[in-house]
Amino acid sequence: IHDKSVLDIGAAPGGKTMQLATRGARVTALDISGSRINRLNENLARVVTPGKGPKVQVVIADALKWKAPTLFDAIVLDVPCSSTGTLRRHPELPWIRSENEVMTLSVIQRDLMVSAAKMLRGGGQMLYCTCSLQPEEGEMQVEAFLESHKGFKEMRQIPESLRPFLTPGLKNIGFRTFPDTLKDKGGMDGFFMALLEKQ
Repeated sequence: IHDKSVLDIGAAPGGKTMQLATRGARVTALDISGSRINRLNENLARVVTPGKGPKVQVVIADALKWKAPTLFDAIVLDVPCSSTGTLRRHPELPWIRSENEVMTLSVIQRDLMVSAAKMLRGGGQMLYCTCSLQPEEGEMQVEAFLESHKGFKEMRQIPESLRPFLTPGLKNIGFRTFPDTLKDKGGMDGFFMALLEKQ
């Protein structure tokens, strides 16, 4: 990832951006929310000494409308979702989410994937991730995207050190963690992730 250009979509509050930047990536941190970007800037200021260390370009914009100045080597797409993977920390979610929210969010997720694909250079990789347990926001999204974007393929290789924590997704699409992963240590949030490469 060193010296690669990386677009972090849905970047705030900045955890992914900071990890990418400290590994030497040239990061563009994009988020639609100005208040969340303020949090990202505050977090960056705590770990980056002015004039030294990684440089991050911060952009407040809607990824569906933003015009990228260049194509990127990699894109991290952390989509808005129903957050059902965080139920262990937010048990109130079933009472504050509407029944149609997953369907509404799935349209946004699909559109974000299509938009991000256009900003990726050939040979580049896009990491699609969500903290949802719903297949409509995970495996089904990636499956539909790959069917309509024949120039992309899923990359299945993952570091050996991560294998104990990841479970293959439905139809062997992507990988998942579940709230009972590492349950002897208190568990973790449920996530879905898939790495796609543009041919």
